[in-house]
Amino acid sequence: MQGRVVFLRDSAHLPPAQIERMERPLELVVLYTNPALTARALTAAASLAQGFDAAVTLVAVHVLPFPAPLECQEGIRKVLEAELAALARTSPVAIRVKLFFARAREAAYAGLLQRQSLVVIGTKDRWWRTREERLARRLTSSGHSVAIVKVR
Repeated sequence: MQGRVVFLRDSAHLPPAQIERMERPLELVVLYTNPALTARALTAAASLAQGFDAAVTLVAVHVLPFPAPLECQEGIRKVLEAELAALARTSPVAIRVKLFFARAREAAYAGLLQRQSLVVIGTKDRWWRTREERLARRLTSSGHSVAIVKVR
């Protein structure tokens, strides 16, 4: 039997018959940081998705400086796609990969993530707050659920 998730905020004022129709599969979004950390985050996302009708999406945002056009050079795109495909092949579950080019990483994530997304981010285990942890805090304050996977 596969579990399903109902988002309670969406169904708080609906009768039980309509709540059953609103059930959606669990969707996990893994944010790309670097190959090693993202591989651990994908493993954590796969274990979170176990037992659910879940979809896992790997999202990578590559920042281009202002002088460069957003239409990325073909060489950069091919290297990034090969790296993301290699990561996706190592995961035990099926993964959708999305690659985006933007000027600002955090603004891109804010525009790309659906409302109330379940996000998984890999980060190094440090005593100070890392860039990924600061991003997780901002995503949480904007309404997303964020799981941080700390790697030594």
